[in-house]
Amino acid sequence: MSGCGSTNFGGAFYIATTASNDDLTLSEFEGLSYTEVPNLVTCDPTGVTQNIVSDSTWDRPVVCKGKGEANAGDPNIEFQDLPSAGMDLMEAAAAYDNTNNYAFKFVWADSSEEYNRGLVTGPQRTKGANADFKHLIFTLGLQQPAEIVEAPSV
Repeated sequence: MSGCGSTNFGGAFYIATTASNDDLTLSEFEGLSYTEVPNLVTCDPTGVTQNIVSDSTWDRPVVCKGKGEANAGDPNIEFQDLPSAGMDLMEAAAAYDNTNNYAFKFVWADSSEEYNRGLVTGPQRTKGANADFKHLIFTLGLQQPAEIVEAPSV
């Protein structure tokens, strides 16, 4: 194996076939049924971001800082616009009147996995240039920190 680490090549994205509106443990994520959404083009970073709040006072030479609200992430995820059972699930989850949360699973070729849970909005339909493919972009409004399953050691 190369000393360069793993790429996204050979990876896959899945959406759960049923809604999950409460936080899930790793074993609960693993117990769900998922359908692959094929033709993943790109996905924004996932993971928690957190506001850093500050307060300056007259008598301090350095601003006081603290942690504020955390956000589990709002990545955009882009697919080729091709029909599939997974795309049907994404579009149903993204319907403007569907307020349910769904579990998601990323799987890489090295067998590592990442589980997330959240809302789906969209899709936006890319246009691009003459020779560009049609793509659909969804936004995942993640509701809890990711559960990570590392690749097995070799």
